[in-house]
Amino acid sequence: MILTNFFHLFEDAARNWDMVKLTLSTFAGAGTAIWVARHNDSRKLHRENVAAGNLALLALRDQINDFLVFRKRFRHDVANPARGSVAPVYMLVQPMFFQYAESAVDFASLSFLMEQRNHIPKLNSLVFSTKLYRNLMKLDTFRNETIREMQEKLAEVEHTNPARTAKEIERVVGPFLISTATYVVVGLALHARDDENVYRQAVKELREALLDTLGPWWWPDRLRKRWPKLVGPALIDFTDGDPDVQEDALPALPKQLLSAMEAQENGEVTTPSTNMPSWYGSASNYSQLTVHYILAKR
Repeated sequence: MILTNFFHLFEDAARNWDMVKLTLSTFAGAGTAIWVARHNDSRKLHRENVAAGNLALLALRDQINDFLVFRKRFRHDVANPARGSVAPVYMLVQPMFFQYAESAVDFASLSFLMEQRNHIPKLNSLVFSTKLYRNLMKLDTFRNETIREMQEKLAEVEHTNPARTAKEIERVVGPFLISTATYVVVGLALHARDDENVYRQAVKELREALLDTLGPWWWPDRLRKRWPKLVGPALIDFTDGDPDVQEDALPALPKQLLSAMEAQENGEVTTPSTNMPSWYGSASNYSQLTVHYILAKR
């Protein structure tokens, strides 16, 4: 009798243990499935964030490349000795046909960088560089339109009363168009002088934010900065570009253009060296506002 009861107890314990194992295995399986799903989602989100960061870096690389090509062509154009060392500023450039990449940074895809407050200021240089790039494209397009309009006016009188001197050119073209062209050329010169550091700073701060956010959290910051390729995400590298596009390989800006740049930065009205109508100054001020309005609407 005792032996029979013992076997019943053993069978009950075995059944209970089977239930315990079944319950534990169910919870373990569900927990493992949840962990695997969350791990896969995390890896997928990480890959998407890395891709978004690389796309932003690609857009910046396009912008930098476009800027370097523009600066090289512009600097060689204004330094062309065929135009003479005393040519008015508006005569220093010709239309330049260059297709910009028009790359744009998708800021919405970089929203994950805004989850950490210390990364938000680093996006300011990215916003600023994007605005500069758009303004450069608009201003360069406006330069082409303005210079071509001047050339068309000169072509109209070429067969009857050709303009050979600076005074004759100004008489045909008119002071308003000349002052507009002058401000456009000076604006492009300021872009050529100042923009590169802005683009480089945007790349530097964006890469820092991406490495800090997407790199392994358990690695100390010191190791991340020292070996970013080893412990960080696979981000696009940047180079300085070909030697012939570097600033020290380009010709210097003409003195008259440097003077016009300084005057415009100081808020002074610049005029060509030749005699102009008495109302030229007001036309210069008006054309400056016109250029700003046109660029803002494009």
